Amino acid sequence: MSQNNQAITHQSHITLHYRIAVLDGSGQEVSDFLNTFQGNPATVAIGQAQLAPFMEDKLLGLSEGAHESFDLSADEAFGDYNSELRQVVSRALLLEGNPQVDTFGEGDFVEFAMPNGYRMTGQFMGWNEDQSGAVVDFNHPLAGKPLRLELQVIGVL
Repeated sequence: MSQNNQAITHQSHITLHYRIAVLDGSGQEVSDFLNTFQGNPATVAIGQAQLAPFMEDKLLGLSEGAHESFDLSADEAFGDYNSELRQVVSRALLLEGNPQVDTFGEGDFVEFAMPNGYRMTGQFMGWNEDQSGAVVDFNHPLAGKPLRLELQVIGVL
C-alpha cells in the first residue's frame, strides 16, 4: 500500500490515533485523559470543531504516517483555570433535568437547561452549606493542566 503524502489542511478528513496525557510540573506523565491507541482510531473533518483547536493546529501540515508528540502548557491547551467559572447553581435548576440530583457525587458531570434554552454541562463539586445549591465547575476538566499530545496520522483525504 502506498503512502499518501497529502498534507492536512482545514478541509481534510483524517483518520488518526491520538492520546492526551496530563503532565506534572516536571514534565512527567501523570495519567492518560484520552487514548485511542488502545482501540479504534478516530475519523474527523478538520475545521468542523470535531477536535480541540490546539489539536487541529498541531495536525495542520502533517501527512499520512506522521507520528508526533507535543508538550503543551495549560495556556496552549485548554487554557488556565478560571475560578469565576466555579459557581453555585440552584437545586431547583438542577432538578429540572436531573431527577436523581441527590445521587450526584463529587466529580460527576451534570447537564441542565438554562432559561435561554441552552444546555450547560459542568462538574458537580458538592452542595453549598445550606444544601440549596450545588457548586458546579464549568472549566474544562483539563483547564490549568499542562498536557502531552501524541498524534499518529493514519489517513488523509
